[in-house]
Amino acid sequence: MYSLLIIVFVNFIGIGALIPVLPFTVVDQFGYSPTVMTALLASFSLAMFIANPVLGRLSDRYGRKPILVSALAVNMAAHIWFALSDDIVTLFIARVLAGLAAGNIGVIQAIITDSSTSDSRAKIMGMLGASIGAGFVLGPALGGVLSNFGTGPAHQVPFLVAAGFAAIACLLATRLKETATPISSEIASSGASAPISQRWQWQLLLRPSVLVFALAFFCLNLSFAQVEATHVLLLRDLLSFDATKTGWFFAYIGVMIIIVQGGLIGRLVSRLGERVVIICGIGLLCCGQLLTAMLASSLFTEQAGLLVYVIAVTALICVGFALTNPTLSAASSHIAAKTERGSVLGVVQGCGSLGQVFGLTLAGPFYQLGGGTMSFGFGAVITSILLVLIALNAPVMRNRDEASKAV
Repeated sequence: MYSLLIIVFVNFIGIGALIPVLPFTVVDQFGYSPTVMTALLASFSLAMFIANPVLGRLSDRYGRKPILVSALAVNMAAHIWFALSDDIVTLFIARVLAGLAAGNIGVIQAIITDSSTSDSRAKIMGMLGASIGAGFVLGPALGGVLSNFGTGPAHQVPFLVAAGFAAIACLLATRLKETATPISSEIASSGASAPISQRWQWQLLLRPSVLVFALAFFCLNLSFAQVEATHVLLLRDLLSFDATKTGWFFAYIGVMIIIVQGGLIGRLVSRLGERVVIICGIGLLCCGQLLTAMLASSLFTEQAGLLVYVIAVTALICVGFALTNPTLSAASSHIAAKTERGSVLGVVQGCGSLGQVFGLTLAGPFYQLGGGTMSFGFGAVITSILLVLIALNAPVMRNRDEASKAV
C-alpha cells in the first residue's frame, strides 16, 4: 500500500508542475486567450473521462498491475512530448495523451478497495488524497522554480523533470503485487454469467446507487474545475504573482490537503461518519468559493490585506475539497462487488472527469466575461446543488457507522 502511495505522489508531481507555468506559457508567451488555456486543461480531463472506465474494465479483465504500469509509461512519454512542444497543436496532443494515461486513477482506487476493508477504506482513501496533495506541494513549487531555467518556453524544463518522476513511478509500479484475479477471456465469453466488466459499462448508470455517486462526482469536479483553471489567473491579476510565486502558493494548497487528508480525515470519519464529513466538506467548499467571488469583485482593494484574505478563503476551499473527495470515493467503493470494482469506480471517476471537462471549458469564457467573480460564483452554485444531492440521497450515501455494522 505504501508503494502505491509513493507512486501516486510521484505521478502527481508531474501533473502539479503544469499549474503555475501554464498561463505564462499559453497566455503570455504564445499570446493565446485564457479560453484557450482552459481548453488545454479541458482536453486532459476529456481524455481522462474516456480512459477511466476503459482502464477500469481492462484492469478487471487482465489485472490491475499491467494496466497501471502501461498507463504510467505512457504518462512519462506524454510529459517528454509536452516538454519538447513549442506550438499549441502539439501541446494539445501531448496533454490528451497524458489525460488518457491519467485515467489510471480508477485502477488505483480499485487496488485500494481490493486491499482494504470497508472499515478502513475512508482512512486509506484519505492517505491517497494526502499523497496527491504532497505531489501538488512539490509539483507546483518545482514548476514555478524550474520555469526560470532554460532558453525555451516556461514549461520545458519543469516537464522534463516531471518525465523523470513519471519514470520512477513506472518502475515502482512494476514492484506492486497483483490485487485482482484477472477474468479469463474463456469465462467471459462463455455467456453463462458475463461479468459487468465485459458488457457495456455505462449501463451501470442505470443503477440508482451508481448514478447518485456519478452525479456527485460530476458536480464536485464541475465546481472545483473553476478553482483549478482560474485561481492561477486570479493570483496573477489580483496580486501580480509570477510563475515562481504561484508555484509556492500552490505548494501551500498542497500542504493544506496533506494536513486534512493525511491526519484528520480518518478520525473525523470514525467519529462522524462518511455522510456528515462529506456534507461538512461541501459546505466549506461552497463558502470558500463565495468568498473568493467577493474578493474578485474588487470589494477589497488594499493590497496588503488582500493577500491575507486570499490565503484564508483558499484554506476554506482546500479543506472543503480535501474532506469531500476521498470520503466520497470511499463511500462509492461500497457499492461495487469485487469482480466489478474497476468498472464501477472507472464509470464513477469517468463522470467526475466529464464534470471537469465541462468546468474547465466554461472557466475560460467565464473569466473573460466576469473575472473570478463569475467563475467562482458559478462554482459556488454547482457546489450548492451537490449539497442538495447528498442531502436528498441519505440512504445511498450511507453512514460509516451503518457500513461498519454491515461488515
